[in-house]
Parts: sequence; C-alpha cells; structure tokens
Amino acid sequence: MTIKIDAASIKQIFPRAPQEVIDAFASKQAALDAAGVTHTRTRLTDFFANIDHECAGFALKGLTENINYTAERMAAVWPNRFKNAAAVVAKYGSAPGWQKRAFDDIYGNRMGNRPGTHDGSTYIGRGGPQWTGRDGYAALAQRTGLPAVETPDVATNLDKQPEVCAAFWAWKNLNPKADVGDFTGLVKIWNGGTNGLAERKANAARIAPIVARMEGSPPTATPPADVYAAATRKERAGVAAAAAATVTTSVGATSPQPALPKVASVVGIGFGIVAMVAAIVLIARKKQAVLANWF
Repeated sequence: MTIKIDAASIKQIFPRAPQEVIDAFASKQAALDAAGVTHTRTRLTDFFANIDHECAGFALKGLTENINYTAERMAAVWPNRFKNAAAVVAKYGSAPGWQKRAFDDIYGNRMGNRPGTHDGSTYIGRGGPQWTGRDGYAALAQRTGLPAVETPDVATNLDKQPEVCAAFWAWKNLNPKADVGDFTGLVKIWNGGTNGLAERKANAARIAPIVARMEGSPPTATPPADVYAAATRKERAGVAAAAAATVTTSVGATSPQPALPKVASVVGIGFGIVAMVAAIVLIARKKQAVLANWF
C-alpha cells in the first residue's frame, strides 16, 4: 500500500489552491507513488510543506516567480552583488525591462543557463516546486515528457502539478533526507539554502496532523534495504574510506622500511579507527531514524 491521497485532505493542506489542482492530486496518486513520496507520512508531509512555501499553496499568480523587483528589493536579495539600490540602477538602469536584463546577468552561466542569452529571465521559478534554471527544466522534460525547455510555462499547468512536483522531488533525491528526519538538509537541497526555513517548518507542523489522518500505510512493513542504503550512503562511503586508509597505514607501519615514521603511522591508524567508528555510529542512528519515520 501507500498513503492514500484524497481531495478533502488536499483542500485542507492547500486551502487557497484552485480546484483543478486539488482534483489533479486526488486523481493522480500514481505520480506521487512513482517518486516514493506517498510511501511514508514523513515524506508526504515534507513534500507538501515545502511546496506550500514555494508557491503559496498554489495561490502564487500564474505559479510563476515574480521578477518585477524594485532596485531596493534586488539589493536586499543580493547584498554581495549590490551595495545599495543605487548600485542596481547604475548597472541595469531603470528603463522598462531592466529586471529581465538583471536576471539574465545574475543567473547567466548558472543552473545550466547559457551566458549572453535570456536563459536567466526565461527559466525562472515555475510550478509548485518552483523549477529554476535551464538544467532544471531539462530534467523536468526528461522525467515527465513535458516540453519544458521549449515551453517553460507548461510547468504551471494546473492539471500537471502532481507530475511536476513529484518529478522535482525525485530529481533532487529527497526521500533519504525525509527518511532520516533531516528537514533542514532537505530544504538546503530544495532551494540551495535555508530560505523560508521557519515558515516551512510551521507548514510541516500544520500539515502533519492532516497527513496522519490519511488512509494507507507504507508499501512494506519495514524499510527495504535500498531505503537504508540510500539514507546512509555518505556514512558507508566514509567507513570504506577510513578502513582503506587504516589498512594502507598499517601496512606501511609494519613493512621492513616503513613509508611513514612509526609514530605518525600509529597516529594515522588511530584517526582512521576513530573516523570509522564515528561513521558506524551515525549509520546506526540513521537506520533508527529511518525505521521511526516508516509509518
């Protein structure tokens, strides 16, 4: 089984959403199932909480990022680029369309955007998750079949939001972060920082009881091996690296002509063992978290 999506719950979660969005989520369970979003209530809560923040619960006009900044706003958003509003005006002027020039410049040569083009102002945030950047739109197209690169506005189609949102979650590989309860880490992957973290957490606190009342259960009684593996990938790599380094140092210390002085070798072995033990402890803790969130 999976957690079952129903229109009444979606309406509670996104009370300002257009009815077409609510109907789409209620009828397109398969899109979320395929991304594993509906496998646990923790995943589903984190999914909805962040979408709610990104697009104001689908109330964002046109589900499209508003780039009609004032010079003051642009200076506030990018203080490392602009000392003040005057600096913004000095660089981009104030004639109609200056914001597009600014976005083309600021986002050029980032996120797959091509420098010297209008990619920066073309591939702005859209849809529930606010897909951004040419690379993002290419990933959306690959995962859904929508012509997102050629026609970016398809990301805002109300009836396609389940696919659009689930594709973003899968693209960012967010299941492991949700599974271990790392909400802040999940947010960092979602938007590259912790913008709006307090609101996102408040969303999760509001949405969790709604999701808790949804029918259904995880598809397996306990987390499968691949779920544990994904959640502990970094730590397992750390164990392997520490073990390999310890073995190498040990061989060097016991060879007839050791490559390292014996004291340094012993210290190196000690550090390797400590690092390995620390990683093993983290693996155990993460496995416990995964099991606790599998409901």
